Amino acid sequence: MKKLLIIAIVLFGMSPLVKAQMLNLNYQISVPLGDLKDFTDKASFRGMDLEYHKFITERFSMGTAIGWNVFYQDKNHATGDFRFKGNDNLYTMTGNQYRYVNTVPLTLIGRYFLTDGTSAVQPFLGLGAGARWTEKRLEIGQYTSTLSRWQFTFAPEIGMLVPFNDQVALNVGARYSYGTKASHGRIPEFQSFTFSIGLVLMSNNKTAE
Repeated sequence: MKKLLIIAIVLFGMSPLVKAQMLNLNYQISVPLGDLKDFTDKASFRGMDLEYHKFITERFSMGTAIGWNVFYQDKNHATGDFRFKGNDNLYTMTGNQYRYVNTVPLTLIGRYFLTDGTSAVQPFLGLGAGARWTEKRLEIGQYTSTLSRWQFTFAPEIGMLVPFNDQVALNVGARYSYGTKASHGRIPEFQSFTFSIGLVLMSNNKTAE
């Protein structure tokens, strides 16, 4: 998280040098769905992403994003299955469980804006695709079971920009994220619904050169 903040500060400082581009830093709240909800059914309030977008036309942009989300749940006196390194056996243990899912998505994003850059509110539709690194961890007492793998991911989204002036805007959006199973199903399908709010720094020219 600290690295993302450092990168954001550096890029934000460069914002006056770019044209027809945007830099977004967003805070996120994510709700788990599907298999992810079965493992950690609590909403995540620990999430953020950093985005860079370049306008190809007046209403269409392409960009990249890197994010970070943590899901956590404390389950009292629950039963879980464990595997240990060097041993293919599956062990069932009962005790207080601490469940974590850390995920870092890396995506390419295309966005279409429904209005031009002069509108007071600028709604958009978007689609992201790429990969996400996911770590699933289960702790019972002194024992820990950890799995981490890359997953293919895609994420349709809807949102809007609310400009304060030519260079600063508010970003509000919602996104559905999906990641494929990995590690022969031991990393489950990743599904979540994410709400984002953040700051956008942009050039005063929203038309591609």
